[in-house]
Amino acid sequence: MVRQKVLRLGLAMLAIVVFGRATCGPPGGVQVTPVEKMSFSDHVYYHNMGIAWDGEYYYTVNGGNATYSKLNQYDESGSFENGYNVGVDARSILYSTAKQQLYIKPYGTSLDEVRLDVQTADISLENIFAGGQSSVAMSPDGEKLYELYGGRVHVYNADDGREATSFQLPSYSTEDDDGYSSAIAVADKFLFVWAPNSDRNVLVYRLYGKYVTWLTLPRSGFGFSLSWANGLLWIADDADGGAEGADGTWYGYEVKGLE
Repeated sequence: MVRQKVLRLGLAMLAIVVFGRATCGPPGGVQVTPVEKMSFSDHVYYHNMGIAWDGEYYYTVNGGNATYSKLNQYDESGSFENGYNVGVDARSILYSTAKQQLYIKPYGTSLDEVRLDVQTADISLENIFAGGQSSVAMSPDGEKLYELYGGRVHVYNADDGREATSFQLPSYSTEDDDGYSSAIAVADKFLFVWAPNSDRNVLVYRLYGKYVTWLTLPRSGFGFSLSWANGLLWIADDADGGAEGADGTWYGYEVKGLE
């Protein structure tokens, strides 16, 4: 009888461990809460790819086709200001506070410098990234570029594109469709990537790759859209507008509990 009780208890504990691993990803971590602070509609062709903040305006960019290129400018409240065609099939948009310059990481391995006055995006750093589909992020100080590729985070110097370091993450999304495996957002102290098998769960790491915690967003997000701008974590409900164009929606979250 005692042996049967011990066996049942052991099987129950095993089931809990297996179920926890299957559904929750990395265990534990500090308790954090995403709180929606703002949202706004973003009309694009094809897909809503990224958002950046220059201290005065938000900038969004689309991807999926270089001919149907859309870079939109919004004020601090999310009201539309201007639209530009810079001729880029984008994967992310970045703003360097160090150089006061807007950049786009396109489909491919270059970093492109944006000139809104003439609506162009010219190559600034050529062939520096590991993946053509990667949605690259820039550190808030403008000094580093972060790329997630094959579960490995590559950190580059923003000035010359040389790789400063790299490290493997213990957990990340491996879903290639819609950019879940290749999107990364960077805050002052933290990295954010999609959790495995989820379009709502986000993993949080220190800038050097130490796991911190995970959070669940109130709604699903398009993989490529994961971004950090103006102190908020952003995702988009993708327009998927094709050549006709459509409205996607951006949602910005304050992540409460991170220190």
